[in-house]
Amino acid sequence: MIRPARVGLAFLLLASSLAGAAPAPGEELKTLRAKLEALKRDIARSEDSRSEAVDALKSSEQAISEANRRLGELAASKQESDARLEHLGAQREALETRLGKQQALARRLIYQQYTSGPAGSLQVLASGQSPNDVARMSVYLGYIASARRTVLDGLRKDVDALRAITEESVRRQHELAGIEEQQLAERKRLDEERKNRKQVLAAVSAQIERQRREAGALARDERRLTKLVEDLAKLLAARKPAPRAPTARPTPEPSPRSAQGNSLFEQLKGRLQLPVRGELSGRFGSPRSDSGLSWRGLFIQAPAGREVRAVAPGRIVFADWLRGFGNLLILDHGDGFMSLYGNNEALIGRIGDPVRSGDTVATVGSSGGNATTGLYFELRHQGKPFDPMGWITLK
Repeated sequence: MIRPARVGLAFLLLASSLAGAAPAPGEELKTLRAKLEALKRDIARSEDSRSEAVDALKSSEQAISEANRRLGELAASKQESDARLEHLGAQREALETRLGKQQALARRLIYQQYTSGPAGSLQVLASGQSPNDVARMSVYLGYIASARRTVLDGLRKDVDALRAITEESVRRQHELAGIEEQQLAERKRLDEERKNRKQVLAAVSAQIERQRREAGALARDERRLTKLVEDLAKLLAARKPAPRAPTARPTPEPSPRSAQGNSLFEQLKGRLQLPVRGELSGRFGSPRSDSGLSWRGLFIQAPAGREVRAVAPGRIVFADWLRGFGNLLILDHGDGFMSLYGNNEALIGRIGDPVRSGDTVATVGSSGGNATTGLYFELRHQGKPFDPMGWITLK
């Protein structure tokens, strides 16, 4: 049995091992994304030439996912701009307070220098005072002159800083206005795509229902998904490791394994959280009510729009629409382990992006012709599905 402290360490080790083995941003990441995109195109070309009813939803469901993803990016940009504007406002307030104090001090220093007369030190020398008094007064006048220069220099710098902050604030406000305009356009686009999907769904709903009850169609969907996972595994296995500094003897990149010989993902067994809160209406190995075939994962009923979270650290290796599974996202966790999240309304992130445990990767939907909103979730090792319930904690 794994203690919680060891589990936390396992999560950290898994995240660091994936970060070390994963391609760094730059050319290698572009290469990986290009290969995964090419694989995605190959899958599309190898599909049955016979059109299935559910494919009529493909373009609208992809557009809905993209509009949602774009809205998420815009919301993050707006949050960043809002935070920056708030910070600039605080800086401006502090500068204005300091400027007020510096201006008051500058006025006092200028007044003191004025009352000492234009001759300044010459008047002190000619005043007939004792040498000690003359020396003290000369030092005092020097302090006043030096302080005045310092205050005036600081005043000029703060005025310049205030001007720069004001200019940046104006730029940020224009930027925010642009973001809000884009958000409005994306929301309008999203509403239109949802209406379009609703119309298409109404037109082909009878065909989709008939297809869902056809065991042959569901079997083809499962074979299609299995082939996708196998092809992804081959591609990732063939991927060259990130370039390293040359050494006397090159060493192979180690697989993420613990001192006990288990992969770090395996150490999380029994500790993973469900990817979304909801009702389990389909369990691994149980018969499906629509066809009699067995479930190869979990179906979790949940309201549309609820966040779907990654069950462990990994990297996005597939994020697109797939017949039978709608908007599908696949995470690679290393050592042959993958998690699959299907029937989503929106996919968050792009192919090649690293993901931490608990990160939002999608939102719940009913894409792919599903009659119920919810998430279809699978865990696979070496391409083969296995029961997630032995790995999940329901606490």
